[in-house]
Amino acid sequence: MTWMKSIKQSLGSIVVISSMLMCSHAVLAKKIEPDKTMTNKHFQEEKTLPAGVDNIAQVNINQASAEELAKKLHGIGIQKAKAIVEYRNTYGAFNTIENILEVRGIGPAFLEKNRSKLTL
Repeated sequence: MTWMKSIKQSLGSIVVISSMLMCSHAVLAKKIEPDKTMTNKHFQEEKTLPAGVDNIAQVNINQASAEELAKKLHGIGIQKAKAIVEYRNTYGAFNTIENILEVRGIGPAFLEKNRSKLTL
């Protein structure tokens, strides 16, 4: 009879512990959710232009034509602008502004001069 009593106590303990674990998991999942929302808001704020930046001077390197790139960016002519467009057509859209350095003939000096004008 003693062994049956200990089995009942063990089963009761297992049920209680299992219930606590299931409930704590649900509580933890709810705590993580607000952080996710805050991250999305932070990401949206980064995409907006800082005050005083002229939106017309911005050049989207994933959409601009070679002529537009050559006209709006310092330090490149039509040939380098065509190289940017050709690279984009061959390898797909740029994921970051820094990816423009992969284009032959485009170096760090160009990027630093034009970083404020470049968008994705």
